[in-house]
Amino acid sequence: MKRTMIAWLAAGAALSVASPASADQGSPTLRQIYDAGRCLVVTDRGAAVSLLQSLPMEEGDADLSLLPGSVARRCAPGLGNVASLHLRGAIAQALFFRDFRGFGEEPRRSAPLVNLNIPAQSSPPGTGMTELYRWADCVVRNDNSHAERLLSSTVGSRNEATAIDGLRAFMSACAPAGQQLSVRPSDLRSLVAQSAYASMYRYWTRQLAPVNDQ
Repeated sequence: MKRTMIAWLAAGAALSVASPASADQGSPTLRQIYDAGRCLVVTDRGAAVSLLQSLPMEEGDADLSLLPGSVARRCAPGLGNVASLHLRGAIAQALFFRDFRGFGEEPRRSAPLVNLNIPAQSSPPGTGMTELYRWADCVVRNDNSHAERLLSSTVGSRNEATAIDGLRAFMSACAPAGQQLSVRPSDLRSLVAQSAYASMYRYWTRQLAPVNDQ
């Protein structure tokens, strides 16, 4: 597949990828969102799934203060409005480890799996977020090892930066020919988390061949 440039908005220059540690470490809100997503899934998986399914896949905000009072106080104290894309990623990441425990594992049977209904590599080409989701699905399915390392790492950590470095080859190889994709480092984890869960869902519902194990 033809290689194309991926411009990282937070890095400020094409092909100059700021490490997540330098790009996101000064943003505790992002870490709080992922902590909140994990808390929501642990506290009330059903409510977390309902919230995830109500969130737009594109840009927008989610108001965590609208959660039931006890859940909001426990999982999202003082967070208020957050980026919907980040919250989708936080919940999807928590569900990925809760429902599948990682790639190569059979899903837990205690609750039905969730169809995220996001674009995949096999979906018709599009623009904007559609292409980002198609790109992320390709990256995850070709290198689930580094994708899982990314999701297992702490937001803004050195381990996160190392995992993203490991994904670089497929980030370029999976980019659509003739297009320039732009993705913020803070959005990449969300795209990978959603694609990881969606690929496992499609596999275990017999819609997809096994993911690779790099």
